[in-house]
Formats: sequence, structure tokens, C-alpha cells
Amino acid sequence: MNPASLITRAWLRWAAYAGLWLLITCVFASQLYLSGYVTPWLRAFEAEAIYWLAWWMLLPAVFWWCRRLRGYRAGTRVAGLLLGAVLAIFVAPLIAHAVASVVSSLDLCVGECEARPVPFTAAWLMQVVRVAGVNLPVYAGFVLAWHALTFAREARDRQVRTLQLESLLHQAQLEALRSQLNPHFLFNSLHSMAELVHTNPKLAEQLIVRLGELLRQVLQSSNRQELTLAEELDFIRGYVEIEQMRLGERLRVEWDIAPEALQLRVPSLILQPLVENAIQHGIAATSVPGTLTLRARREGEVLHIEIADSGPGLAPRTPARAQGIGLANTRARLQRLYGGHQAFELHHGAGLVVKLRIPALQS
Repeated sequence: MNPASLITRAWLRWAAYAGLWLLITCVFASQLYLSGYVTPWLRAFEAEAIYWLAWWMLLPAVFWWCRRLRGYRAGTRVAGLLLGAVLAIFVAPLIAHAVASVVSSLDLCVGECEARPVPFTAAWLMQVVRVAGVNLPVYAGFVLAWHALTFAREARDRQVRTLQLESLLHQAQLEALRSQLNPHFLFNSLHSMAELVHTNPKLAEQLIVRLGELLRQVLQSSNRQELTLAEELDFIRGYVEIEQMRLGERLRVEWDIAPEALQLRVPSLILQPLVENAIQHGIAATSVPGTLTLRARREGEVLHIEIADSGPGLAPRTPARAQGIGLANTRARLQRLYGGHQAFELHHGAGLVVKLRIPALQS
């Protein structure tokens, strides 16, 4: 925080203290005046202003004492607070008497001054006895206020630290999931190329070059948790080109992407495992040509993404643990990133349709 902000906050804090002192003074002065103990009102205001000013001058010491006692055991802390109460009962009237003497000697009376009081004397001891019954609950009130504010601030700080730790934990878990996907994608691609090295070396060479371009894209985006949908689709097009080289006419791809969805944010590499799953287990698993369809549209504050294949699909009751690392990691990443504001659904029929719903966040 810069020095100007610190100075501004300090001034605001002192202004709040002064406003609170003025408010309390007016309330108690009005009470004195309306009860008939002190008249006129300005005289009652002067008496209460001096009384509460003494406490305001003593308040930093009271709060300092509370802080000093904070680290001790309960019994020691209670004994220390009782000692502080005794000292405050004596010191507050002493400060008030000194302030009243200074005010009267400088003719700073509010309204019309009566006979000037004698200079500072031991008369404050009489005041100690007279206002002890008031000063004790005032001291207790300030001590309780300090503890309440301290506990509230510490609770807020603990909540902030907890949220920060949860955020760091989620980030670490997301990075772990991403680091798990990258070698998974690489090993599958290398396995596909290994099959072509002897049967079609030229095609294998083209696949290696295209894979190098894709890996460069992965490395460039490795420090970003989210990309625009347009950037994610650029990577998917490169991956699909590799698979089309390998499968030839057996793989046909249809793109149904709404223009308004392209600049929305999506988790990086969120679509690649789903597209890979659709191609490897949907289309490549059969001997007949198949179609891969990618759809994306925005509806209000929700981005809808669908990846469909015309393959055999999954058995309707396939357990989650048997659906593969791609689907499992995608489900986990969406849950970590968006919590209950996302949906991940598998629909079975003529092939498998994977539907994602995530918040439509503009890049």
C-alpha cells in the first residue's frame, strides 16, 4: 500500500474517532440537561466533553494493555484486566481534572464561564470516588469492544487465508490434472505414428511434423489455465488434422460454432481429451466411416459445448472409473473451476454425445 493511502486511512480513522467522541458527548450532555442535573445545555456539553476526552486520551493505553495481555493464559489475562481497571479508575479522573484546569485557565469555556476554578489540586481524588461506579463499566465496555473487534478481524483474516489456501489447492490440483493430460495425449499420438512408420513412412513423417507444431502450442499455453474458445479450437483443428491423416476418409468432421461463442473463455486443453475419446473409441473403433461433430453456442450466461461421434458409444451403465482418463479429468477440472455452475453429461444413442455447460465468461 502506498504512503498516500496509508495517510488517507489514518486521517479517516481519526475522523471516525472524533465523530464518535462528539456523538457520545452530545448524547450524555443531553441526558444531563434533560434530567436537570446540569443546565444550560452548553455547560452540560462542556462537562461531558472533558470527561470523554479524558477517556479518549486514555484509550490507546487501554488497548495497548489488552494487546499485551492477549498472549497470556486466561487467569493471568483476567488479573491483568482487573489491574488495568483499577489504574483506569484513578487515571481517567486525573486526566479530566487536568484538562478542566487547562480549559478554565485559558478561558476556553463553552458558553459563559462562571467563577474560575482553582488550579490543579488533589481534588481529583474526590472525583475518583464520585465517578468510580461510572468509570468501571466504561472501562469494561472499551475492553469488550477491543476484544470484539479483534476477534472479528482475526475471524475475517482466517477466512481470507482459508480462501487463499483453497484457491492454491485448487490451482495445484488443476495443474496436476493438466500435467496428466499432456503425456496422455502425447503417448497416444506417438502410438498412432508408430503404427504408420513401416506401413506409410511419408505419412508418419507428416504426422511427426504436425505433432511438433501442436506440442509447441501446448508449451506456449502451459502457463494459462484458460484460453478463448477460438484458441482452443485452433489446437483441436491441428489435432483433428493429424487424425484425418491417419484415418483418411474414415473420419469426417463437422463444425457448428456460433461466432459469439469464440471469444468466451474455456479451460485450456478441455476439448482435446473429449475429441480424442470420440475418435479413438468412437470412430476408429469401427471399420465404417464416422462423423465427429463439434458444436458451441451461447445461451444467456451459459456456454454450451457438444462433442458427438457416430461410433458405438459407451454402454449406458458404464461406471465413471471405466470411462477413461480423458473424461474423468475433464469432469474433475470443470468441478474444480466452476463448482456447481457447470454440467458435464454423457448422452448415449447413435454414438456418444458429450455435453458441457460452463459460465459464459468474456475474455
